[in-house]
Amino acid sequence: MGRLNNLCKKMIGFYRGDPARIQHFLKVHSLARLIGQEEGMDEKSLYILEAAAYVHDIGIRPALEKYGRENGALQEQEGPAEAEKMMRELGFEEKVIRRVSYLTGHHHTYSNIEGLDYQILVEADFLVNYFENHTEQENIKKSVEKIFRTETGKRIAEEMFFPQEFVMSETWAQDGLQELDDFIESQGIYIRQ
Repeated sequence: MGRLNNLCKKMIGFYRGDPARIQHFLKVHSLARLIGQEEGMDEKSLYILEAAAYVHDIGIRPALEKYGRENGALQEQEGPAEAEKMMRELGFEEKVIRRVSYLTGHHHTYSNIEGLDYQILVEADFLVNYFENHTEQENIKKSVEKIFRTETGKRIAEEMFFPQEFVMSETWAQDGLQELDDFIESQGIYIRQ
């Protein structure tokens, strides 16, 4: 995992002085890795996904420098060349660079998602953006229903943003005492009265 760690460090340097962007890609990476593992990705695909998660927003800085703005289309336009350059400097295989470049150039395109790596990158980015952008629950719900495909991504979205409210039964105290009595009896403990 040396190259991935080097890529992470290089991205931290790329966004030096911008902790929000650094924390963003670190969170996207963490969620992408978790989802990928839970969904049973093979090691090679997971490696590509992790690299893409680190560099997915690399186009923001050049877009800001060239155009003074950083919308999704400009990120997709400017990101691949930056990602390719950085990854070549670090010695990544050409096949890995090509796929990461593709993912970087499409991570804001939500139609015709091809490949589990692409799907998971999109889901992880959404999960982080929901929180960072203070997205309203109704909008989260709609986009999860429309875009999310992995069971892990859906579960994380639900647990993060739509937790089931804990409902205490009316007989909770009696139920607890009965469970305690059953346990004591099963252990052969006798309490004097």
